[in-house]
Amino acid sequence: MKGHTVNIRFDGKAAIVTGSAGGIGRVIARTLAEAGANVTIADIKLELAQQTAAEIARDFPPAGALPVRVDVSKQADADRMVAETVARFGSVDILVNNAGLSYPVKLLEMTDDKWDPMIAVNLTGTMRCGRAAIAQMVKQGRGGVVINISSKSGVRGSSELSHYCATKFGVIGLAQSWAREFAKQGIRVCSVLPGNVFEGSGIWNPDFIAKQAAKLGIAPEQVRAYYDSLVPLGRSCTPQDIANAVAFLASDLASYITGISLLVDGGQEMRA
Repeated sequence: MKGHTVNIRFDGKAAIVTGSAGGIGRVIARTLAEAGANVTIADIKLELAQQTAAEIARDFPPAGALPVRVDVSKQADADRMVAETVARFGSVDILVNNAGLSYPVKLLEMTDDKWDPMIAVNLTGTMRCGRAAIAQMVKQGRGGVVINISSKSGVRGSSELSHYCATKFGVIGLAQSWAREFAKQGIRVCSVLPGNVFEGSGIWNPDFIAKQAAKLGIAPEQVRAYYDSLVPLGRSCTPQDIANAVAFLASDLASYITGISLLVDGGQEMRA
């Protein structure tokens, strides 16, 4: 039997990627555009979103790229994001809920002004964007895909990150609930759970790395190697690893997959 060459394409489809002006979201948006999708670069940093959109339009014609300033914690912004996407591209077929905050806080130092923004962006923001996009998908009547970016911290708690973990556990619950609620409308909803991302991640900043180094009794420049040694595949997760998982789940190759939480962590968790 002859083999088949798998070629994921999104020609004629429109994708929204929140938090995609830079970091992990930028790589996800570029990957979807490279596969033919028109992409909305939704980010609170408009100027950076405009730069990313211009790069995508230059690098991956004829894919279109629309920069939109969005504060995902505000429903009016989420609704406008969807409306502008439809006005430009005619539909919303894929939503990637990637926007998020990440900063460590010890529980006994947790104040409302440190807790509330994390919940507002990571959890409530995911709900608001999901509500706006799914409403449009239902209206279109031809299904769609929503992918929530969670974390391996969405299945195992992490010290000094209880507020972050609460949101990442939470967006998995949202995905599973939406997957059941909208399956009959042909809308699939999944979560992608990255492992340690040293490039393009808000968590692994110099301050957090220094704190981890002090805790482990090693130099800051040794921290990445230490954490990589805990991964069966021997390296940290890259933004492209995450983008590849998103592209697969958003594609027709995954048409019988919904509600799952896909760990992209090199084998650290290995949960059934």
